[in-house]
Amino acid sequence: MKNHSRKISPLNSGLLVLAIAAVGVGVATAASGNIWQSPSGLDVGTPAAGTHPMTGAEVKVDRFDNVEKAAGEIAGLVDESTEKTYFTIQVTHAELADRCDARVGAGQLRPTRTKFLILDVKASLASSVSEKVGEKTGDLYMPLVAEAFSITTGSGEVRKNLTSETAWGCLDDSALLPAVVNPGQSVRGKVVLDVADVSGKVAYDPEGNGGWSWPYGG
Repeated sequence: MKNHSRKISPLNSGLLVLAIAAVGVGVATAASGNIWQSPSGLDVGTPAAGTHPMTGAEVKVDRFDNVEKAAGEIAGLVDESTEKTYFTIQVTHAELADRCDARVGAGQLRPTRTKFLILDVKASLASSVSEKVGEKTGDLYMPLVAEAFSITTGSGEVRKNLTSETAWGCLDDSALLPAVVNPGQSVRGKVVLDVADVSGKVAYDPEGNGGWSWPYGG
């Protein structure tokens, strides 16, 4: 979420990134690898304190460049010039749990840390995003895997390694959020994280330079 000018740029890995908006992070394209890299020509950030460029509402950004959202509030990538939304994401509910139903078998699993943080997430990616990027629709996606999320603790520490074998084994596939959202899709499902902290903020920041955060816990 840094206030830089950026543009679409092809990378040697075959990965492309588009940064669209004043309240967004980016759109990754091409399925050759999972490394996110920053592009460099469209305005993608707001200052650490300021207002939304279209609504005039106050925008609060933490020191990690994540736009702070209220519980259940929707976030998205918006083209300032057209006010068109290309990507939305929303953590509709965040639940701490001592155990979860196993994906395989009839048993239950326990976290390797303190709690499972089970997120209910909605996401959508506009079919017209390909027009913005100039790429084939089939090459575009936004990642929704657990690795795209991090937490910030009450003391201000960032924890990015929130995966574990037991978290991966939680819940039936039908309940889980897909690994990616493709153009023209709207998806909903659960993401299971394994956390040591029972309160804080959970952030969606796949590019590692700022996204959005929502509170969880007490």
